[in-house]
Amino acid sequence: MAGVVVDPVATNAELARTAGLEFPILSDPDLHMIDAYGLRHVAAHDGQDIAFSASVLIDAGGIVRWTRVTRNVRVRPTPDAVLAAIDASATGPSR
Repeated sequence: MAGVVVDPVATNAELARTAGLEFPILSDPDLHMIDAYGLRHVAAHDGQDIAFSASVLIDAGGIVRWTRVTRNVRVRPTPDAVLAAIDASATGPSR
């Protein structure tokens, strides 16, 4: 598991430390990965492009198995929904 945000590496490291996260927060300030997944939200934050809030499950082969995208950063899939997606991706076709 990893988080990907547009913030600088130092900001992400501080976030991970203060929040006690046990997974990396990766920096994508040029939106390369965000664009690769079609998640750019144009001129949405102080005139700067940012990413839609998204949860993406990618298997070891790089195949996207499950996604949930929202415009509201407060709307997230439940842990049970993510675990169900992981279980489904291990036994079923891609979604």
